[in-house]
Amino acid sequence: MNQKKKSIWLRCTVFLLLLTLFVQLPVNALAADANSDTEAPAILNVNPSNQAIVYTSMPMITAVLKDADSGIDSATISVKVNTIKVPHIYDPGSKIVAAATANLPNGTYSLTIDANDLAGNKALQWSSTFSVSVDQTNGKIYYLALGDSLAAGLAPDTSIGIGYTDMLAQYLRSSGFLGEFNKNHTSPGYTTQNILDNIKNNVPTPDRVTIKQAIAKSNVITIDAGANDFIQKLDSQFNMDPVLAKSLLEQVGANMAAILTEIRQLNPKASIYIMGYYDAFHNFALPPLQKLLLTSVLDELNAVIAAVSQKAGAVFVPTKEAIAIDYTKNLPVPTNIHPSQQGYKTIADAIWNVMQTPYAWSPSSTLTAKDIASSSLTLNWTPANGAISEYKVFAGAKEIGTVSGSVYNYNVTSLSPDTSYAFKVESKLSNGLWSTNGPELTQKTATAPPTSGSGGAPSSTVNQLTAAQLNDLIKSSGTASNVAIELTKDSYTLLPNNAGELLQSSKKGLEVKSNGQSVVIPSAVLTALAKKLTADALKDAQIKVSFKAIEAASVSSSVYAANAASGAVIKQYGSLYEFDLAIESKDGKSTRLDHFIETVTLNFKLASSTANPELLGIYYLNESSKKWEYVGGKRSTDNGAIEAALTHNSKYAVLEYTKTYKDVPSTHWAYTTIQALSAKQVIEGVSEEEFAPSKTTTRAQFVTMLVRSLGIQAAGTPSAFADVAQGAWYSEAVSTAVQAGIVKGIDDSHFAPNASITREQMAVLLVRAYEYKSGISLQASDKLSLYADANKVSSWAIADLNKAIAAGLMTGRDEDSFAPEAVTVRAETAKAIYNLLTK
Repeated sequence: MNQKKKSIWLRCTVFLLLLTLFVQLPVNALAADANSDTEAPAILNVNPSNQAIVYTSMPMITAVLKDADSGIDSATISVKVNTIKVPHIYDPGSKIVAAATANLPNGTYSLTIDANDLAGNKALQWSSTFSVSVDQTNGKIYYLALGDSLAAGLAPDTSIGIGYTDMLAQYLRSSGFLGEFNKNHTSPGYTTQNILDNIKNNVPTPDRVTIKQAIAKSNVITIDAGANDFIQKLDSQFNMDPVLAKSLLEQVGANMAAILTEIRQLNPKASIYIMGYYDAFHNFALPPLQKLLLTSVLDELNAVIAAVSQKAGAVFVPTKEAIAIDYTKNLPVPTNIHPSQQGYKTIADAIWNVMQTPYAWSPSSTLTAKDIASSSLTLNWTPANGAISEYKVFAGAKEIGTVSGSVYNYNVTSLSPDTSYAFKVESKLSNGLWSTNGPELTQKTATAPPTSGSGGAPSSTVNQLTAAQLNDLIKSSGTASNVAIELTKDSYTLLPNNAGELLQSSKKGLEVKSNGQSVVIPSAVLTALAKKLTADALKDAQIKVSFKAIEAASVSSSVYAANAASGAVIKQYGSLYEFDLAIESKDGKSTRLDHFIETVTLNFKLASSTANPELLGIYYLNESSKKWEYVGGKRSTDNGAIEAALTHNSKYAVLEYTKTYKDVPSTHWAYTTIQALSAKQVIEGVSEEEFAPSKTTTRAQFVTMLVRSLGIQAAGTPSAFADVAQGAWYSEAVSTAVQAGIVKGIDDSHFAPNASITREQMAVLLVRAYEYKSGISLQASDKLSLYADANKVSSWAIADLNKAIAAGLMTGRDEDSFAPEAVTVRAETAKAIYNLLTK
């Protein structure tokens, strides 16, 4: 593209880019006297932000140039990428400068912006970096966004930032599908006519990719258009003639149909998602009747767009109800129609909830088989993206089994020897739909083994117990609490479907041993598993218990990813063990419990080691998040074993988990405490490398740590406090602690989650937590009299402070003062939690 054409494109694009809706910043026609202006201008709201990663080779650079006095001297504006000037346009009304880039290879780029005001004052130079990351791998998605200010990412402060389209690009990238993202055909103020004209005129971008070329190469296209067709026709009081409104609805319908026709002619296979509009005027101070009329027009607009979308094979995604859940957070500025970052995320989540079905599995997902025998094999798969509740396993078109979302393997039985089978796995997504792009595998079973006496190798040992055999074991176990079964390497146990009832009648559990390690399963868990099947399916079904070590050579990549993601130094002691409990029906379909209704106890016997016992624990491998999660680490004094309570099937290992922080040196008084609690995942840093030991602790943070440290099961009921929003990161912990009687609000309806917790408040909560944990009521003493500031303790806290000091849960800040009213810093919080856990 020659310089003239590039300049025309930039001017046209930026002209529309700078059309801001309902956020008109007044331009002072009479600039201030330049001689009296001594304040330098400011460069704000730069996009891409510092250290941002953009998924396009042609990012648009925008910034707000703010000057309160003489105004910006446009001749001094300079935008440079890697020290090379980039063409730009500046609009003094909105104060936005926009610069277009093109054909940037993958890599990191420096960005500088300079500007002076008319008085000659020079702004502090903006200096930052951003990275371009475009994946040219075959099969990757080209995502094109078309639309108005919402697609562009216009914020309430008039800056261009991260909008819902950028977030969708991030979701696609995180799922492993995005190749490149293009939103250079979006602009504030765009109407359906603007988009249609752009397509018909084949508007180019600086990298010589025209809009028609972009449409033709796109795999995914999102569109939002139509609202500006109406907004630009409203009068100054936001009124509209009903006759004009009807005409505009017809115009939007016709234009949107023409847009989709053009797109379908250029690209019949593209997946098209069209955003429905939300009630943008909800927070405006307008008469109720006028709001009702505007809402009515909005509903009609969405109905027209939805009807046109369906006819063209596009997907219409409503956002009105999603935004309405919380107008305060989603539309925070009462006189502005543009959402906050939370609002944009709400829109992106609504669209992703619909569009994620074909992207649930990343392109690198695999389905593999092991333990391949003549009549059985075990399938293993890499986890799908997102929150998965279930997996279905298919052999050809037939569904052969279902497992919970935390299980990534399935044992297939009843196969024929020397036969090829086509297997596939699909996942149930958070939207309730099933994926369509799950991994596939064609696998041939082994040849049938030789008959007895032919000299063939023996098959692997399988312990299969009938009801009569299990009863014999129960009788022979005498007064022992559990019936023990020893497994050989790579073996499993098949039990009768009524094993839970048989054990319950004798008040015994089942202990399964493997290579010196053991798992104790309560009879109630086995009974609950059997109840998962219908009476018909339960006939001839068997309970399968598998507990085996995974050889180092077979350890999945998830283990290495989890080690890296922890940010800690991890040493593994012994093998990684996989525990799996399922019930298999006659047709080979396996069913599992999502959660064990009673504690299943895992016991690892440790060889003598040099591991720090404070940092040693049992962890399970969360293969969905690719992280190690702490399960427990109770040490046995008689046999040197370590045990933990399991709640679900998974892979487990004993780890020494050493996490350090730059701002907590080994000389810090809380160093060992912070290390120990980090290993137990009770506390975490403010970042990967910093703990901020001197930063204050909020009430929400402390209650969350208490719940984690005590391992209290979630309450499952929302908090009654008005200032604890449902879904907030601390809401579940607060409601759980309230239900346990550990915490109360500052009054009946407020919790003050963001208020710093004082030392006397912390002492009271520690006492309640200790009494909850131990079931022992602490006795009050007169320990406060040892401190000179005892008279400063609030009357409601005196008894509990005396208990906390006497029990060793807290001490004073020094020998003479307790500092009850002082806010608690993070290092003190860690020490208090540690005291609670070790008492």
